[in-house]
Amino acid sequence: MRNSDFTAYHESITAELLASRNRVRYFIGNRHWGEDGRFKEVLLMNYLKKVLPSNISIGTGFVSNGQEITSQIDLIIYDNSIPTLFSEGDFVIALPESIYGIIEVKSKLSANEKCSNAIIKANKNGEIIGNNIFNGIFGYESDISFSENRVLPDTVKHALLSNNGYINHITFGPDIFVKYWGEGNPEDIDELECFSFYKLRNLSFGYFISNLIETIHIKSRNQPLSDNLSDFLYPVNEGKETRRLKHLEMKLRVPISRG
Repeated sequence: MRNSDFTAYHESITAELLASRNRVRYFIGNRHWGEDGRFKEVLLMNYLKKVLPSNISIGTGFVSNGQEITSQIDLIIYDNSIPTLFSEGDFVIALPESIYGIIEVKSKLSANEKCSNAIIKANKNGEIIGNNIFNGIFGYESDISFSENRVLPDTVKHALLSNNGYINHITFGPDIFVKYWGEGNPEDIDELECFSFYKLRNLSFGYFISNLIETIHIKSRNQPLSDNLSDFLYPVNEGKETRRLKHLEMKLRVPISRG
């Protein structure tokens, strides 16, 4: 039985981020959307700095892989014990071997070209980095309906179908969490790569961050989570699979091997 306080803790993550997200807009209105968006990136960055291990740094910038370089990435999570090519404040040009994760931060995810472009961008950056990393899109809110009688908008669906197995975690606001399973959802035992959608009321942000923490733990320690840590990171008593939105399940054709 998981500790109910763990659930409350994860709900408090959502409350903290949502309470802070619009504070800049109160003062600048809609005249400087770029600065408002940057504030939301910094807000998530600062929260992650509080919960990630001390050997992990978070910045914004680029990842350089030989002759290829990514487009600018909102948040780069990297091992600060490995040298960077350039670092000044929070701006960094990092090497692929230091990368644990990358995140694109969006104020709102809608059924439009901006959402599909964010998915395509994250996928392309993942291809360039070339490691099995956490690659996520963090949407503070979404106006897409995920109710049982609705289908996934074509713009989002087509962008996800064109994913090459690199983007793996998305929040569509505080309630909807999406996870990519490269070897198939373990509950289905079909080994078909897929995107699973979950309705986790006020827990989507927490599960997104927990998956980042798990990725860092496994990559840095080469061992699975302990039961205690798993219970803390994933507090839904009956497991999140009981909250899967199966009508939105996206089965892809064959497992993808990544470089």
